[in-house]
Amino acid sequence: MKIEPLHPVQLARLREMTPQEKWAISKSLLATATEVRRAVLREQHPDWSAQEIEREIARERASGRT
Repeated sequence: MKIEPLHPVQLARLREMTPQEKWAISKSLLATATEVRRAVLREQHPDWSAQEIEREIARERASGRT
């Protein structure tokens, strides 16, 4: 996967952001990634309970997998 460099306008905006704004964006991105992972796990393991899915998400986070 190739990661493109940020556009100068994006860099400028990031530099202007407060730590609180950056933290809010980070939390939002994590929530979105978690929802996507939850949906994938539900599709891959339709027999798993909600608790099993949450346990797997927690396990993956603890091991550094996303």
